[in-house]
Amino acid sequence: MNKILCAFRLLTILLLAFNIKAQTVPDPSLLAEINQIKAIDNHAHPLPFLKEGEKDVEFDVPESIPPLSPPVRLRPTNPEYLEAWRVLYGYKYTDFSEAHLRELVAMKRRVINERGADYPAWVLDRLGIETMFANRITMGRGLTAPRFRWVWHANPLLFPLNNEEAKKSNPQREADFTTDEKWLKDFLTELKLGELPDTLDNYVNKLIVPLLERRKKDGVIAVKFYAAYMRSLEFADLPEAEARRVYAKYAGGNAPPATEYKALQDYLFRRIALECGRVGLAVHIHVGAGAGPFFYNSTASPFLLDSVLNDPKLRKTNFVLIHGGLPFAQATSFLLGKPNVYADFSSQTFLTSVRELSQVIRSWLGRFPEKVLFGTDTYPLTTTIGWEEIGWLTNKSARQALALALTEMMKDGEITRERASELARMVLRDNAVKLYGLKLN
Repeated sequence: MNKILCAFRLLTILLLAFNIKAQTVPDPSLLAEINQIKAIDNHAHPLPFLKEGEKDVEFDVPESIPPLSPPVRLRPTNPEYLEAWRVLYGYKYTDFSEAHLRELVAMKRRVINERGADYPAWVLDRLGIETMFANRITMGRGLTAPRFRWVWHANPLLFPLNNEEAKKSNPQREADFTTDEKWLKDFLTELKLGELPDTLDNYVNKLIVPLLERRKKDGVIAVKFYAAYMRSLEFADLPEAEARRVYAKYAGGNAPPATEYKALQDYLFRRIALECGRVGLAVHIHVGAGAGPFFYNSTASPFLLDSVLNDPKLRKTNFVLIHGGLPFAQATSFLLGKPNVYADFSSQTFLTSVRELSQVIRSWLGRFPEKVLFGTDTYPLTTTIGWEEIGWLTNKSARQALALALTEMMKDGEITRERASELARMVLRDNAVKLYGLKLN
């Protein structure tokens, strides 16, 4: 009897072990299929073609901000970069020695020089990405449509008044406000306004509305808000008269108290979102965890946007929750039930493991599969780990996680193999085509 019991227990353990192993490996044919899909990257920070010695001012990190401590997968010792360098530049070594890395930098520079303005698109070809949405204040050489589409930073429009008090909260916010102030001045110059309009109505009608209409004509497909780096994502629905009062009182230069300034920002966010719906621009909002040692995660929850997303006046505006709200990804999955809300899982591709990301994707696909978007959040870190390497890493992780999520859904009888293929194309491509009205070859 004991022998029979022991044999039964051993069989049970073996079956469990087999089941666990099976669930950690995506279906090979499905993964191969997914790897062939030309993706649309909903959120990324690529660099334009830069000649030797040139810098991209949009990625200059002020010295006042302490060095970023990247998560494990973004650290320069991650062995996954070895494969990225091999695929992209023909790196033939299996180590990170200084001599070999110097050789890598030279190889990379040679490819950039040879490709010239075609280099950014060449990178996309290596990643299997047809179109990448570039989050930038301006585009640059090589970041041209249809391979790159422009997501313009509208964030500076939220902070037109004296920001000196807000800057004092921490060095990171000081740098962010300083940058946004510079860009706002550039907007005023672009429209030949010279100085800040004297009334809120003029600020809206002479700056915000013309800028959004101009950007739409320039090919912008969405505007981006990274307000979570600078304040809470709770944007109250306040009377326009209150916003007018605050603007008129402090437009002369005095720093407004935080509560009054927030009221103006709340109004401006909703008004910009309303105008975006009118001209046909999606609104991208950073939700969830952010980079840097001073980011306030507690005020970046996607649930703080509930009143905005429920506003009947804004139902013609499509909102995209960038990064999917990690670590509030489950909250995001329920917000996707609103008719004008979408989300991508960018940055989760390097902040989490493939297995963890697969569970998020599975949860979203189980509720609102037509609202899920692929994104890499690629951006430059160092000379050796640029947007190209991070793009390769996150693109690979995203496809593996998607394949694993769909494999588990098939094994649980939730979808067929045919439906898995359909969902893969929706996430990597079709949902974005429909949302943004893209016309691709």
